[in-house]
Amino acid sequence: MNERKYLKAFIEAGRTENFPNLRKAVKIGRKNCLKEAEQSQLTGRGGAGFMTAAKWKFAWNKPGTVLICNCDEGEPGAFKDRYILEEGPFLLLEGMMIAAFALKCSEAYIYIRGEYQEGIKAFKKTLKDNAAVLDWFRQEAVPDFELKVVAGGGAYVCGDETSLINSLEGRRPNSRMKPPFPASEGLRGLPTVVNNVETLSNLPLIIRDGGAGFSKLGVPGSRGTKLICLSGSVKNPGLYEIELGKVTLKEIINDLGGGVRNGKVKFVIPGGISTRVLSADELNIPADYKSLQTLDTSLGTGAVIVADETVDALETACTAADFFMHETCGICFPCKEGSRQIHYLLELIKSKKGTADCLRLINDAAMTAACAARCGLGQACGNLPCSLIDKFRSDFLKYIPESTQQTDVRGEI
Repeated sequence: MNERKYLKAFIEAGRTENFPNLRKAVKIGRKNCLKEAEQSQLTGRGGAGFMTAAKWKFAWNKPGTVLICNCDEGEPGAFKDRYILEEGPFLLLEGMMIAAFALKCSEAYIYIRGEYQEGIKAFKKTLKDNAAVLDWFRQEAVPDFELKVVAGGGAYVCGDETSLINSLEGRRPNSRMKPPFPASEGLRGLPTVVNNVETLSNLPLIIRDGGAGFSKLGVPGSRGTKLICLSGSVKNPGLYEIELGKVTLKEIINDLGGGVRNGKVKFVIPGGISTRVLSADELNIPADYKSLQTLDTSLGTGAVIVADETVDALETACTAADFFMHETCGICFPCKEGSRQIHYLLELIKSKKGTADCLRLINDAAMTAACAARCGLGQACGNLPCSLIDKFRSDFLKYIPESTQQTDVRGEI
C-alpha cells in the first residue's frame, strides 16, 4: 500500500524541465496518444468513472473541438484537485496540453472553483513561467492554442459538465437535457470534452510509462492509482494515493488513517455524499469502482468520510439533504422538488413531528429524482439519506413517537 509520501512522487513526475512527456506525445502523434490512453484503461477521476479514451472518441477528429478541465471541486470531503492545483500545476498543465494535442483542440479552459484562490494563482504562474513551452506547442503541435483560466462562482451543480458549460457561456449554471451530449454539442455548440483534474494529471504518466505500463497497476475496470481524501473520525485525516483494487476500505481507515478516534466505525461514506454509505461490516471490500458497485455504492471522487459510533445517522442525513436542497439549480422539477421534500421530511422527523411513513416517502422521492432528474445532483440526492435509513433505521425511529409510527402523513405534504 502506498503511503502519503508517495503523493510527492506523483507530483514530482511532472516537475522535470521542458515537459518531456508532452514532447514525447507530440513525437508519437495523435493516434498513438489515443492508443496509449486506450491501453491504459484510464477512467475519469471526477466521480463517474467513465473510460477516458471512450469519451475522447466521441469528439475525435471533429472540427473545433474544445477541451475543458473541470476543477470545480464541490463535493464535501473532496480536496484532491485542490492539492494538484496548488502543488502540481505543471503536471496538470502538461496533461491538458497532451489532451489538447490528441484531440486537436486549439481552445482550452480550466474552470476552477472560485474559492481556490491559491490554486488559481499557482496555475496562472505556471502558465506564465512556461510561456516558452506554450510557444513551442503552438509552433509544433496545435497552432493558435489558447488556454484560459476561469473562476467559478461556487455552484456545486457546476460539477455537472453541462452546467459548467452554461456557466462558461455566461449563462445561469443550469443542467442541460441530454442528448445531445457535450462531445457532440457543448460549448457554443462545438464538440466539447470535459475531463477532471486528476484524470488529466495522469496523462503525462501514461505517456511516460506507456498505456500498457500504466494498466499494470490496479484491477480490471479500475486501472492505475487513485487519490483518496480521508476525513471524519480518523486519527490521521489527509490525502493518500492507493493502487485501485489492491487496498480495502478497512485498510485505508486503519493503516493510512490510523484508525478511528472514538470507539468503533459506525459507517463510512466511500466516495462523497453523493454515494450510499457502508456499515462497519462491509469495509473488507477493495477500493475500486466495480467492487463498490456490488454493494450499490461508488468510489466517486474518492472522498472517504468516516463516522464513529457517536455520530447520529439522522443528523448526517439532514446535513446532506440540506446541502442538496440548496445546491440544486432548480431547472428540473424532480431534483428541485425531490431534494426539497427529502429535506422537509427529515426535518419533520428531527422535530419529532414525523411518522414512520415519512421514511417510505423519503425513499419514494429519492427514487423519483434518481429516475427523472437531468444531472447527477438530482439523481444522487437521496443516496446517502436512503442508505442511512436502510442500515440505521433505529436512529430515525427514536425520533418518531411510537403512537404515530403507523400514521400516513401524505395528506400533510
